[in-house]
Amino acid sequence: MPKIIPITDLRNTTKISELCHAKNEPIFITKNGYSDLVIMSMEAYEALTEPPEAERPAKTPGEMCFLTEQSPIWAGMLADVLRQHGIPFVQESSLGAGLAIKTGGLTESIRYFVPTAYLAAAQSLVEELFAKEAE
Repeated sequence: MPKIIPITDLRNTTKISELCHAKNEPIFITKNGYSDLVIMSMEAYEALTEPPEAERPAKTPGEMCFLTEQSPIWAGMLADVLRQHGIPFVQESSLGAGLAIKTGGLTESIRYFVPTAYLAAAQSLVEELFAKEAE
C-alpha cells in the first residue's frame, strides 16, 4: 500500500529520508487533502528510470532475455500472439503496482522477457507486429 503523508510532515527531513529508504518506493505528499508531490529514495528513482538490460545476451538457453517494452494497449495483443505461437514469456510492469495505480495505466509500460531459445522467433513476431508503428 502506498505511503501518503501531509506536506507539513516534510519539516522532519531526517524522518522522511529514513522512510523513503525503508519503503524503497514513492511516498505521496498531499497538500490541503489533494495530491501534490511524490518523493522517493535515489535507489527507488534509479530502479524506476533504469532501462532494462536489453543489450545483455543470455548465457543459457533457459535464461530469460529482454524482448520488448510496450504500452498496456499493445501488451495484451503481444501476449496473445506469443501464446498462439507457443512462446513462453514473462511480463513485468515498468512502474510497479503502487505507482501504476497512482499515476494511471497509460503512463505504464509492460516489459516482456522470453527464454533465450525462443528469442529469435519472438523478435521476428515483434518486428512483424510493430513494424508499421515505427514508421
